Amino acid sequence: MERQLELAAFGLALTGWFCAILTRCLALWKVSGTLNNNTATLPAYWDGVWLEWDHWDLAHDGSLHCSFYQSLMSLSGSFRTWRALIMAAIGAGAFAVVIGAAGAVWFPLRGQIKVFSGALFVLSGILLLVPTAWTCHHTSQPLEGAVLLRRDWGPALYLGWISFALMLTGGVFLTTRCPTTEGLVQHPNPEAEASHPLSRINRTTFTNSQFERRSEPL
Repeated sequence: MERQLELAAFGLALTGWFCAILTRCLALWKVSGTLNNNTATLPAYWDGVWLEWDHWDLAHDGSLHCSFYQSLMSLSGSFRTWRALIMAAIGAGAFAVVIGAAGAVWFPLRGQIKVFSGALFVLSGILLLVPTAWTCHHTSQPLEGAVLLRRDWGPALYLGWISFALMLTGGVFLTTRCPTTEGLVQHPNPEAEASHPLSRINRTTFTNSQFERRSEPL
């Protein structure tokens, strides 16, 4: 049963890592647009970490126009930090997946490998949490201007929260619940050990006989 729980925890963390990759790939992090925009004369902007989307919908076909950021110099320092944290989270998660899979296949009794893999999953989730939470906080801030604007969460932010929850749950379980090598040592049964033939010979050899000769001083 313990083995199945370990595999389930590793599966949760692995699913969270895949969600982190989707969070990095999706450009739909937050949307900015006008309230009650029925005229389609003002665009809705979908901002991502690598791409930005313009939703003009002038043809009323729901089309999106995406483009890469032309220069990193125009982006803020926090924006570049988000990119670095996301890539670090994916890298730490990949390292945890490799270590956890190798430990499960070749070293199933080494609890230290499972603990290290779980700690890396937790670290990956925390690294992903920072840009996700910061973007959610920034999105909730009101926009000032002559036109009433709104900002909402994009699908990537929801995936970021799901990824954090899965990697944290699986990583904490692998770190705290997996037994170590010392806990897996099976102590022999005293009754089985006593009935073993070699154990009987050993006891007979080192037990003092009642016919043992004793030399006492005269």
